[in-house]
Amino acid sequence: MDEHRRDIVIKEIKYWKSNHLLPDDYCNFLLMLYSEGEEAEQADDEASADLVSAPLYKRFAVMLGAAVAAVILTFIVIHFTSFSLLLQTLSHLVLAAIVFGMAFYARKQDSVLFHLLISAGAVILFAGSTTTVMRLEENNVLLYVTILLNCSVWLAAGFYTRLPYLLWAGGSGVLLTVFTIFIL
Repeated sequence: MDEHRRDIVIKEIKYWKSNHLLPDDYCNFLLMLYSEGEEAEQADDEASADLVSAPLYKRFAVMLGAAVAAVILTFIVIHFTSFSLLLQTLSHLVLAAIVFGMAFYARKQDSVLFHLLISAGAVILFAGSTTTVMRLEENNVLLYVTILLNCSVWLAAGFYTRLPYLLWAGGSGVLLTVFTIFIL
């Protein structure tokens, strides 16, 4: 095989590897085969670079821990504090904004973390908004409207981002709320 074609094949295999179109082991095998062992040193360098990326797991743990702490803090603020309604609402909004900000940051790096953060942010907004409405007025109609609004936002976000868990959560929330309104 001439040098030009071999370089094209090697570049293509590297592209496949970087975009995860083929498993890394298979790409490494093909690279060693077509480069006649020259790419073996580069594969070893990449393996050592994977060890350097270990802080990615730390970042995952820190962000997930912060999201869990935000959800727990939301429920503590709701049930165990004597904060004013305005301060509680602001704390819910700030915590949700922080969690959604972390999700925006993590969306390209780690899809599992992104989905967990989106779910945590949705729970914080739901708990905060329904609690605020329940304390603001003892009106069930306003509570139902708030729940339907939250679930509708989840449905719209699910359609827009093609996230099935938001579609399911929003759809089931709407159905359960309508069931509660008309049946119970």
